[in-house]
Amino acid sequence: MSESRIRVIIADDHAVVRQGIRHVLEEVPGLDVVAEAGQGDEAIRLVEEHVPDLLLLDISMPHKTGLDVTKELRAGGSEVGILVLSMHDNPEYVLEAVRSGADGYVLKDVSPSELREAVQTVHEGREYFTDRVTHQLSVALREELERERRQGRLDQLTGREREVLVRVANGRTNREIAEEFGISPRTVETHRERVMAKLRIRTVAGLTRFVVENGLGEAETS
Repeated sequence: MSESRIRVIIADDHAVVRQGIRHVLEEVPGLDVVAEAGQGDEAIRLVEEHVPDLLLLDISMPHKTGLDVTKELRAGGSEVGILVLSMHDNPEYVLEAVRSGADGYVLKDVSPSELREAVQTVHEGREYFTDRVTHQLSVALREELERERRQGRLDQLTGREREVLVRVANGRTNREIAEEFGISPRTVETHRERVMAKLRIRTVAGLTRFVVENGLGEAETS
């Protein structure tokens, strides 16, 4: 067999889906589907056995998910190209697939021609994401960046500033907070000003929203 041929393993828990994918891919000149897997652990075994150029992988499979398979293969040093083919366009799935080491992510409603293009692109060492997936990945990355920014600002607060933050968000007055901690209302106001500056929030409503979004609630008041 020529070394230039593309050797592919298809992993999906539905035999009919695997058959359809095989039919689409075998129209690519020089491509051979060398094995099929219906379970995640089977996919890993077949990759180790056949050492293919590319693994076309579903996310939802028994025993090990596609994400588990990807992580395990990458942890073991496998350099096989991994193209996720999934019905899920949830941003979290897409982001986790990329973090796990997938080289591409396409949805199951793509056209046969786009699927063949995706396979060839990944085989050439480049990433491939359908337009909708690219959008979802962008959304997921923006959300992740915002969470990291919020966490970074939260980490800047001292323990007392966190305590004041939660109490202000819960509607407590400076005098009430001062009486609880045995400090002056002016000191509470100073803590409050520092919290707003560090979090870049200028209203009590904004502080309340920050507390809720970060799951602080009453847990910080003990």
